[in-house]
Amino acid sequence: MGLRVYDVSGWGFFRFRGPDAKTFLQGLVTADVRKLTPGAMLAACVLTPKGLMVADCELYEETEMSVLVVTRPAAAIGLLKTFEKKIMLSQSNVRVLSGRAWLVIGGGYERGLPWTRFSQPARLLIGADPPEEAELLSEPEFEILRVASGLPWFGADMDASTLPLEARQEAAISLDKGCYMGQETVSRIVHVGQVKKILIGLRFTAGPAPVGSVVLRDGREIGKVTSSAGGVAIAMVAAADAVPGA
Repeated sequence: MGLRVYDVSGWGFFRFRGPDAKTFLQGLVTADVRKLTPGAMLAACVLTPKGLMVADCELYEETEMSVLVVTRPAAAIGLLKTFEKKIMLSQSNVRVLSGRAWLVIGGGYERGLPWTRFSQPARLLIGADPPEEAELLSEPEFEILRVASGLPWFGADMDASTLPLEARQEAAISLDKGCYMGQETVSRIVHVGQVKKILIGLRFTAGPAPVGSVVLRDGREIGKVTSSAGGVAIAMVAAADAVPGA
């Protein structure tokens, strides 16, 4: 299969620039910003002081004093408001970026920034035209790829009432970086507790189920479908019932 491209111009793109840009972000995101390297993606979350989701995002180092942050449309406003409340205490500034941006999906394409949220190669192309040979994906076609990859979507599979570990954001959380906003809640769940609900993937054998469908196990209601596309879905269910192969 050749290259495919999806228009992500509606996502949130933010540039943090200043002598303490990385230090500023280090105190707010769940990932260890010290691990940022040129040409690599660092997955992260932004949380409330109580440890609930504000946004899932990707961080890219542009220079020693500039970091690009990318998030989904429904999370963009909350992320910006959170950072604007804090950035006045720093020596850096935040700028909202606009313009055309594309997600190029498929192997062999080297331009742009790596985007490793999918189970297949993808590159984020900002401010440039996509490859002419690429097939343009519609929103439903992209949704099938997203759900099949198990990528939770802010505003659908998770929202401001979701804990990051309920949304399976472990890869975006550093357990040894030190303090950040919402860290106490995350640490308490990791070390002394557990979540009561969690996202899982579902595969259907007799047609898809729409969003909002009740998920049953042994006749018991255990959760609801949050995203559905093609023959697969994502659902938030009771953690005790999140058993692979059930």
